[in-house]
Formats: sequence, structure tokens, C-alpha cells
Amino acid sequence: MLITDATAAAGMPEGRYQLGTMMVDVKNGMCTIDGKLAGSVLTMDRAVRNVMEFGSWSLRHAVRAATLNPARAAGLTRHYGSLASGGEASFIVLSAAGEVRKTIIRGQGF
Repeated sequence: MLITDATAAAGMPEGRYQLGTMMVDVKNGMCTIDGKLAGSVLTMDRAVRNVMEFGSWSLRHAVRAATLNPARAAGLTRHYGSLASGGEASFIVLSAAGEVRKTIIRGQGF
């Protein structure tokens, strides 16, 4: 399964951000305070691309590790993890390289 415990700074450009009572710096794919790791900025699409690149996984297997497998482990496959009648209808459209092209939330495109 692919997971991320990203902070609210995930997906933000490099810079300084307030997270709760802390000021953190996001630079070079890391979130730090005074040069020490302060949390993750790993987004799920980046996790998919990482396993494709470093693990030589196909996009199909990487997406399954990020969607259906976690939904099964959490017992949530009735509404999440795949596109099926009665499901949430929230998903992303990815390029062949795993880059986000479109986001659909409850059937509405963004």
C-alpha cells in the first residue's frame, strides 16, 4: 500500500509556512524547522510516481497500491478504492507518467 502522512505544506511551492504554532521551511521536497525534518510533504501522486520510478512498477499497479489496496485494508471498498455503482465517484485522472491531469470530486470535475 502507498500512504502519506503529509503536512498541510504538501503541494505548496518552496517557502516558509505556519503549521499550527510552528514556522516551517519547504525546500527540495522536505519540510524542516531549523534544518531538522518537521514532517512530510509527500503527495499521493508523487508516491505513485516514486514507486513507478524507483520500484519499476507499472502505473496500474502503483495506482492500485494507492487506492484499492488501502480501501480493502480499511474495509471501505463499498464506497472507495474503485469506480463502481454506488461509490463515491471521487478520483483523479493521471497521465501515463502518473501526473495529475484532472480531479473529480463526487462526480464534479475541477
